[in-house]
Amino acid sequence: MLQEVKMRCGIPPEITVYDEEIEMYIKDAMEDMRASGVPEWLLDTGKLHPQTQTAVTLYVKAYLGNDRTDTDKYLDLYRKRVFRLTLEDEKDVESEYIPSDQEGNRAE
Repeated sequence: MLQEVKMRCGIPPEITVYDEEIEMYIKDAMEDMRASGVPEWLLDTGKLHPQTQTAVTLYVKAYLGNDRTDTDKYLDLYRKRVFRLTLEDEKDVESEYIPSDQEGNRAE
């Protein structure tokens, strides 16, 4: 998920200075979604559900770096996404995930 989030944040794969911080925020976001009632099947790290990736990316964008001017905006978008995820039914999005072994192949 790290490379997908970096891509969505506009960070090239060869830039690794933020990787540790991004990984920490990914874990925080996943735990926050779990505590908020997002179904476990959407938090499965073996499947990259686009809805989950978007929520995680919004969380990372809210906290990454030193510029906090957009933090409230991204956290509001994150909270709205998490709320929608709590309402998801597995059959509605079951075919939309990308197997994690294909994560690196998405951009090709």
